Amino acid sequence: MNEFIEFRNRVYDQGSNYSYPLQFLDEYIHNSKAINSDETKVIEQIRTIRQLELKQQLSESEINEWISFLGEHPTTDRFIVDAVLNALDGETKQILEGKIKALLASQDYDSQKLYHVLDICIECGIDSLSDGDLSFMLEKYQQDLEIISLLLDYMERFSRKGFQDAISKLLASDYPDSIKIQGINLLKNVYPTEALDPSVVQNNVMNENNRVFMDSYLDFLESEFTFEKQGISILQSMFYGDFEDSGKGNNGGLAVLLKGLGEEVSKDSRISHVFTITITQESHKPFISFHGDKHIFIRLPIYLDQSRSDKFIKRELFIKRQIANFLKRSNIKPDVFHIRFLDNASKAVAHLNKELNSKLVFTLTPDPHRTMFDASGQLKELGFNELIEKLNKIKIGDELIRTSDGIVGIGNEEVKTELAVYFPQFQEPGVDGKIKMIGEGIQTGQSTDTEDNAAYSTQLMEWSETNQAFFEKPIILNVGRLAVLKGQMELLQAWANSKLSETHNLLIIGGDMEKPSPEEAMVIDFFNDYVKQNPQFNGRFMHQGAMSNGDIRSLERKIIQQDFDYPHIYLCSSAKEEFGIAILEAMSIGFLTLGPVKGGVKSYMKNGENGFLIDTSNWETIAKDAETHLYDSAVDQEAIRKIQAAGQKTVEENFSIQNISNEFASFYVSVKGEKENEV
Repeated sequence: MNEFIEFRNRVYDQGSNYSYPLQFLDEYIHNSKAINSDETKVIEQIRTIRQLELKQQLSESEINEWISFLGEHPTTDRFIVDAVLNALDGETKQILEGKIKALLASQDYDSQKLYHVLDICIECGIDSLSDGDLSFMLEKYQQDLEIISLLLDYMERFSRKGFQDAISKLLASDYPDSIKIQGINLLKNVYPTEALDPSVVQNNVMNENNRVFMDSYLDFLESEFTFEKQGISILQSMFYGDFEDSGKGNNGGLAVLLKGLGEEVSKDSRISHVFTITITQESHKPFISFHGDKHIFIRLPIYLDQSRSDKFIKRELFIKRQIANFLKRSNIKPDVFHIRFLDNASKAVAHLNKELNSKLVFTLTPDPHRTMFDASGQLKELGFNELIEKLNKIKIGDELIRTSDGIVGIGNEEVKTELAVYFPQFQEPGVDGKIKMIGEGIQTGQSTDTEDNAAYSTQLMEWSETNQAFFEKPIILNVGRLAVLKGQMELLQAWANSKLSETHNLLIIGGDMEKPSPEEAMVIDFFNDYVKQNPQFNGRFMHQGAMSNGDIRSLERKIIQQDFDYPHIYLCSSAKEEFGIAILEAMSIGFLTLGPVKGGVKSYMKNGENGFLIDTSNWETIAKDAETHLYDSAVDQEAIRKIQAAGQKTVEENFSIQNISNEFASFYVSVKGEKENEV
């Protein structure tokens, strides 16, 4: 019995699945888990918040209790702010305004409580700060970037004049570009008759690293951006990375998918535009990029504290407002919003979608659900903060299932059956009717020599020629962002401790080599230490930082052209993979593909027919399963070639981006309520 799934179903059967996190925490306490007094207090606060949410009207003492909780834990802060906004009516707002003014006058708050009080003020239209308050806070909290960012948001929301000197000082200070851009926006929007001094921007904001972004952003502010409307417009969010940074940080195959999908969907005559938005902390790329005539990629400069384990939860409403500001400034009114993660940034988009009365499509995956239990089905022993973050994401998923207009599952009906295990809401007819199972797709038919030569960059050519000896043996290839869950450390050990290292060289591609995240740095250090301790693998194992998708596909084609007794292998070592864009790309080029049995790969990979499914739990299982399939005497070279050819055929017939995009476009049209033959 899987404890997590059993509990999910038991709570659902009681008809109270939307309070799932609280009930899970109650059981967590009941099972005598080791929690301290502060954690017990958080759980009690969640229980109180839940009880107050059920009330039709809130009293003054109850509002006071909510405000008193603010600032004690990021998750309860989010629940409280949401509950306040949901309960807001005329009388409640009047009481709330009085309480906030009293709190601000007494200065009985820390920066965390102040942040959420200001957030509520902006959302509710409560202008409670005097000019003196604003000046005092700008000075006192000048090192608290989240507070500074919110104060700028506050001044813009309420058109507070008289702060030109303070904003000019901010622009001249050592603040991130995203906050300086807020200052520029504030000057442009609140003081429209006063020209922004170009020398201030040139001397205090511009530098060699951000010039490309700043030039394009200032052009955006000065011009009238309009997008002609001749069909349905789609806005899809991608808050983890950039089209040009696949394989770095948290940026994986999603960037590759959304770039290609956006380009293809936008070609459909029923679709006017596809807008893909991301949040950027880098300023060396343009603010807006066009990928095709009607696919527009927008890099929103939103400040986020990268040191936080969950950097979106506190900034949810700010993210919503910043996206709304961009859409208003650009005169964009999306008909359909498409979100793809269980996090507070996606929830922000869902709230904005509701405010704009648009339609919401939501890609549903059982993450973090799959990480809540171990291989035996027992609940994992998680730290309290990790547990509370995961429960918040599960709660978001349950809310989005209820409020979305359409749900996309990645894969086929077999994967839908697996989703139903984690989401008992699938039993409801109203939910089941929303669901559309669609696979992911890749660009196919790009294998001509001319295209190869054109795509093969000079940098990649020099790298491959320098390491020519490495490619004189069959290659085991792995591509993707560097992360523990991606299993690259396990793969290196599996290769080194098996016959695989005798017959193949190992190439792992991924990671930001210039500015690695802590997790990337840990994986890179592991690679370096492992080879240092095992010098016999020098020149046999190679790690290369993230490459562009075009370079990777060109490299794969170059590798596959060389024939050996053993096949070239693409091995996805992820503990689980929702679908696997990199697997499809390698399969389409002719690699023998090995993918994880856990997750969605099994929806298209049939063991021994077009690839092999392996247990990727650890290096021992990877080595054992890979050896079994590769060196099985019953699987000769001819059989391997048939499996490789079947893999290519699988991709060409089922997963071309053109076919997948048609499914998405038709689904968007149906969610919008348009008829198929209408534009």
